[in-house]
Amino acid sequence: MKLLFTTFITLLFIITGCGPSEREQAQQEQRQQQLQMQMVESTQEFDDQMSIVLDRYFELKDALVESDAETAKVHANSLKSEAERVSPEGLNQESIALWVSYREIIENGSDELIREDDVDDQRYHFEFISEAMIEMVKTFRPVGYTIYHQSCPMVRGGSADWLSREEQIANPYHGDRMMRCGAIIERI
Repeated sequence: MKLLFTTFITLLFIITGCGPSEREQAQQEQRQQQLQMQMVESTQEFDDQMSIVLDRYFELKDALVESDAETAKVHANSLKSEAERVSPEGLNQESIALWVSYREIIENGSDELIREDDVDDQRYHFEFISEAMIEMVKTFRPVGYTIYHQSCPMVRGGSADWLSREEQIANPYHGDRMMRCGAIIERI
């Protein structure tokens, strides 16, 4: 019994001794918050253009929620067009490179989605568009309203994420089959 107690105390000491102190944890949390607060600098013109891109993305998401393949094509085309129009003028080189990488994914994903007639095939390409949009919003934070990063754990054997203006889940990957399947991951 004494050996068990001694082993327990030793393990407890090792576990707590190896972990960060409260002060170190507070410093780590502060660094995390600082990193999150360091948004990439952008211009008002760029933010306004990104707001329009977001509007087109939300229209595409809503068409997929409704399982409307033809309307999804129209909105994917609009999303691509708006992304192509964005001028990163006034941004630093790093910010421009980030935007260009997001734009290419959005454009390519939109092209692929437009080629599909089946809504489930369109939803596959929407995953890639959504991943780029999520990263873009986190990087640039172009709008002054809350955007909900949402996720469904039951998409093609894994999970898939999307952005929404609404807090209530309306799943673009399943539509009316599983409309409310998902959860809010974060508020951006």
